[in-house]
Amino acid sequence: MKYFSNRSQLVRMDFHTRLIMTFFLVFMLLAGAMSIFMSGQRTGLSQAGAAAYYRGDEQGMLFPKEPAELIETTHFHLFIMPMVFLTTGHLFLMSAWSSRWKTFVVSSCFLYILLDVAKPWLIRYVSAAWGVLAPLNSALLGLTLLLCILVPIYEMWFLPQPPRNSRVLEELE
Repeated sequence: MKYFSNRSQLVRMDFHTRLIMTFFLVFMLLAGAMSIFMSGQRTGLSQAGAAAYYRGDEQGMLFPKEPAELIETTHFHLFIMPMVFLTTGHLFLMSAWSSRWKTFVVSSCFLYILLDVAKPWLIRYVSAAWGVLAPLNSALLGLTLLLCILVPIYEMWFLPQPPRNSRVLEELE
């Protein structure tokens, strides 16, 4: 549990570990940006656009999403999104942020994932008004992902390295 204390463990990683973690986080940043771009293409990141995308729109020649499509999307998101946040969240937990903020950010991540998975079903089968989740939840989910990516990158590369002898003392603790 010493890895999840309020002192940054990220700055203490060796160079190659920081390097591979940074590459992973950069790719997660690119994947997040691509996800926002795709959502923008499909829904315009608006309530009305999300409603039209999932419920169908005659003017835009969009068919309502079929249950099979929603099941496939839900299945994929239930597997991949928690894995992304498990990994990025672990790195964030190694940061110097307070325990309270760590709990808030990580819990928020998974709440926003749940809302993201529920969003298509709510829009399609309950009410077009749930389309408000499209821009709102996407922004909140994106913000938490950004925190889980940028905080570790900052602490790995921009916090001052601890003195060499302090590492030996910490290992003895």
